[in-house]
Amino acid sequence: MYKLYNAKAWGSLGVDCLLAEMAAPYESVWMTVDQVRAPEFRKLNPLGLIPALGLPDGRTIYESAAIFSFLIAAHPERRMSPAIGSGAYGDFMSLLHLMSTELYPTISLCFGGSGYAETPAQDAFIAARALERSDGYWRILEQRLLTSGPWLMGPDFSALDLYAFMLTVWGRPNEAEFHRRFPAVAKLAGEVRARPRLQPVLEAHGVLKRGGYGG
Repeated sequence: MYKLYNAKAWGSLGVDCLLAEMAAPYESVWMTVDQVRAPEFRKLNPLGLIPALGLPDGRTIYESAAIFSFLIAAHPERRMSPAIGSGAYGDFMSLLHLMSTELYPTISLCFGGSGYAETPAQDAFIAARALERSDGYWRILEQRLLTSGPWLMGPDFSALDLYAFMLTVWGRPNEAEFHRRFPAVAKLAGEVRARPRLQPVLEAHGVLKRGGYGG
């Protein structure tokens, strides 16, 4: 059984959704901010960040895209990606890493308080520029959905759609305004929210309805 170190509407949301959608056996260890920051947790994840996933053999892996990639490879029968090694899988991995290495950290900067600024004015400037850049990444995904949707891999639902959904929950300046700017992405988010296996997970994270994370 897997052990997911979890926090409400944090970066573990996508992994929680993926585990539930795959019907994989796992338990959630719900963490407080203080527990995440504690030295004990850094023994499991040296970054001191959520998510982390405990494996049945006692190892712990971290970084959301790495966890996604591991679970997809460990459970190919769940068909949460194209066949590993195929050209479509290469396309899939490009999008997963675009979201995890470019979009995710840029969204984080949109909230301010990143630690990169020396003054409130600098912090506001970084947040504003990050929002512009994140919108550029979202436009890539929006165009893909408009061209070959309804899912990021065309007609086939995949783990990519769960990862993208997680990121939409943090839309700035709020989720409703974000959905207005990116209607195809908003449609994907609505379809993910309607998936039966995800209902308990979304309820637990407080995001079953739009606006559950910060309005």
